[in-house]
Amino acid sequence: MRVIFERVEPLCIGAVTFYTAKLGTNTETEFGSFTENDFPDHVREIQILYQVISRMHNRGAKLYYFKNEKNAEALPIVTSNVMKANKKDFGIRLYCIFLNESEVILLNGGIKTKKKPQDCPNVKDHFRIANKIAVALYSHLADPDKRKDCLTDNVLSI
Repeated sequence: MRVIFERVEPLCIGAVTFYTAKLGTNTETEFGSFTENDFPDHVREIQILYQVISRMHNRGAKLYYFKNEKNAEALPIVTSNVMKANKKDFGIRLYCIFLNESEVILLNGGIKTKKKPQDCPNVKDHFRIANKIAVALYSHLADPDKRKDCLTDNVLSI
């Protein structure tokens, strides 16, 4: 599958360049699909998610903002604020890939209803895709001949 990376221009106003991805022949980006979802029972969590992104504008994408999810990451990291905001499930997960303190790829996600993301019907596909992209991207970035062109040429095959 072909992955095309794009900058998320409205979010690229500070210390971090945020990217997203289009998969295969999709015209919608992964992060665009996430933002179009309605999460009426998780408004506080969405606010926390965007507060974390806002903090990254000033401080950079510190690793402590992210929850490790196998080879990828998720936002927001589960804190007491998130736990208080939601008692019915395991909360919102936005899957992403932390490249460094100045580059993050925002993907897709949803409401996690099972302890393990691979068991949750809402997020298992997003979790799987994020990890598949992460593995391919990290392999690509490890090759010095390919490293510089990955995000600037915008295309990766997974």
